[in-house]
Amino acid sequence: MDRVGKQTGFTLIEMVTVIVILGLLAVVMIPRFLAPSNFDSRATADTLISSLRQAQQLAMTKAPSANVSITTDNSNKRIRISYTEGGAQTIDVSISANITITATTIPFLKSGAANIGGQQTITISPNARSVCVETSGYAHAC
Repeated sequence: MDRVGKQTGFTLIEMVTVIVILGLLAVVMIPRFLAPSNFDSRATADTLISSLRQAQQLAMTKAPSANVSITTDNSNKRIRISYTEGGAQTIDVSISANITITATTIPFLKSGAANIGGQQTITISPNARSVCVETSGYAHAC
């Protein structure tokens, strides 16, 4: 019996081409998944800016009865807002374990201004990001 018609399937050249393309994609994409995430640094910077603004708002609403300050604590991996109102009060925000942040304390005045001598820069790494705090109390990415 003779088989009439064409045989169907993939040729060897087509199979090799697909394997080469998959190999190239793997070479490009795998290092991106293994590298430290840029997301963690950006999320920490956004959280820090939010916490600084919250501390500023607390200072404007609670002071002069409450001394408001914010502390970045790299050893305990947290951002802490402290104020006194009927005793010491704290608000802690955790940061990712693989993040390194510049340790600093920034006190805020009743006007919302930061009680610092000049602009202060807080650095977050890896994938370096910086958050600046102006003497007016304004916090922003820089």
